[in-house]
Amino acid sequence: MTAGERTAIGTLAAGAGVLGVVVGLFNRVVRPASEINRYAVHIDEAIAGIGRNLDGAQELETTRDVALAVPGLAGGYLKKLGVVD
Repeated sequence: MTAGERTAIGTLAAGAGVLGVVVGLFNRVVRPASEINRYAVHIDEAIAGIGRNLDGAQELETTRDVALAVPGLAGGYLKKLGVVD
């Protein structure tokens, strides 16, 4: 084996070691980034759920207004019928 071949083999071995370090560092960066992405998706779904829950707010307001008006209307109707003085 010539000196050039030994140098090439040594360089390839060092390159493989460096590649291993780079892959390890890449995984240390990607894992937290994917976790942050999962949290962001979860938060986005929660925000959409809150929006869906608020869609019926106008109907609730109308129901409340009708419920508050019913006793007065019923009393007026009963007075008109002569059931109540």
